[in-house]
Amino acid sequence: MILIPQKLFGDPRVSILLRDGNVCILQKELHEPVLNREGYISNHVISILLSGVQHIKTYEEQQIHVKAGQVLFIPRGLYAISDLLPQKGPFQSLLFYFDDDLIQEFLSQTKIKDISRKSVPSHLLFPMHPNLELFSQSLLDIYSGKAFQDKKFLRLKILELMFLLNAAMDEQQFANFLFQLSLPQKRNIRPFMEKNFDKPLKIEDYAYLTGRSLSTFRRDFKAYFDQTPQRWIKEKRMEKAMKVLRNREMSVTELAYEVGYENISYFIKEFKQKYGQSPKQYMLGQHRNRLR
Repeated sequence: MILIPQKLFGDPRVSILLRDGNVCILQKELHEPVLNREGYISNHVISILLSGVQHIKTYEEQQIHVKAGQVLFIPRGLYAISDLLPQKGPFQSLLFYFDDDLIQEFLSQTKIKDISRKSVPSHLLFPMHPNLELFSQSLLDIYSGKAFQDKKFLRLKILELMFLLNAAMDEQQFANFLFQLSLPQKRNIRPFMEKNFDKPLKIEDYAYLTGRSLSTFRRDFKAYFDQTPQRWIKEKRMEKAMKVLRNREMSVTELAYEVGYENISYFIKEFKQKYGQSPKQYMLGQHRNRLR
């Protein structure tokens, strides 16, 4: 399972400007397209797209299209598939990953006293204000080199970004959005699980993505499906694996990834327990039957 930003720390196409654990400011530069990058965003993120284009599809089938010169603010907990496309030069972006503590610190310093609990957008997308351009350039000028990467500036720079965004849009709307980010968002378990059982997620991830504690998720799941999440997910993945094998030829590794397993040996074990033979044995049997 690709966790973001954790996965980005070892990516040679990503430079770490400032970092303290998973709170960080990163610079990404791509010279070749990256297609169908699937990942789970574990911290809130503000992305400033300096050049190129980004297309995002969420697990709720929402499409987000970001162009150069735009700023995207999306919450933690998003499971998405992204296409990152260079255009007339490399794809370049600045990424700011932060936690709820920074949101609370920002809200405590704003003039907004009454926070609306009404529904807010799932994300914010807006054009880059001139002050944000200056902020981005100064950040790159100062922190791109290895000589000056003192993490004590990290939270200050992210707070500065929030205040710049706050000044560039309606303060009440921005405060409402930030407040909602710190609240769990409950989702209907049944349609969510039917759509996402084949994602390489743990039970804890499913609980988080549906806005529940692990114990509440297990209880609600049992009420919906009358069995444990582990058993239901295994059954659904095995059913899909068999359906795929009957209609397509692919390697065991590809099949495992297709139905949500990252551990290939564990997938083979689960398949054999369910169907009495390994995926490879089943495929060989299918091949012999076609030759008759």
